[in-house]
Amino acid sequence: MKHIHLAALLSAAALPLAATAQAAPPTPTAATTPATPTLEPGTTVYDSQGVEIGKVESISGDSVVLAIGENRATLSKSAFGSGAKGASLNTTKAQIEVAVADAAAKSRAALDTALAVGANVQSKDGVAVGTVKSVAGDQIVLDRPAGAVTLTRQMFAAGPAGLTLSLSAAELDAAAKAATARSGAPAPAG
Repeated sequence: MKHIHLAALLSAAALPLAATAQAAPPTPTAATTPATPTLEPGTTVYDSQGVEIGKVESISGDSVVLAIGENRATLSKSAFGSGAKGASLNTTKAQIEVAVADAAAKSRAALDTALAVGANVQSKDGVAVGTVKSVAGDQIVLDRPAGAVTLTRQMFAAGPAGLTLSLSAAELDAAAKAATARSGAPAPAG
């Protein structure tokens, strides 16, 4: 599953979204739908032609995570309007799918470049947790003071601060200890 921040990726498709977000909403009447839809997890989102794009997975502040098949796209609440079927985006499903695929490819390429032996890794809470010891397919060995752990590629993301894990430092320590306990090996110090 890939999580893509789509706001900057829609390029030409984003222009109609921005224009819709800046336009004054019409005054709702009994015969019209409000310009700003009610968004909550599970809300189905449609494109400008009434085709289902996906469902709202979560909302945090102004950011809405939209589940589109196996991928996730983060959009601003202001990108959403109301259509005949409910919450909608002023773009087509095909344009969204192309933008998500392009962003996913760029994300994979950035991660492939960043996952180099010796690269520093931080946890999602910004704590330095170790360095990449080896990369073999989707298996990444993280060398850390408490002992090396093997993680999957999907647990890493490349960003401006370098490699980041999808776990906090405490979650990584707890998972490593639990894995060690299940294997019967002595627990690493730390």
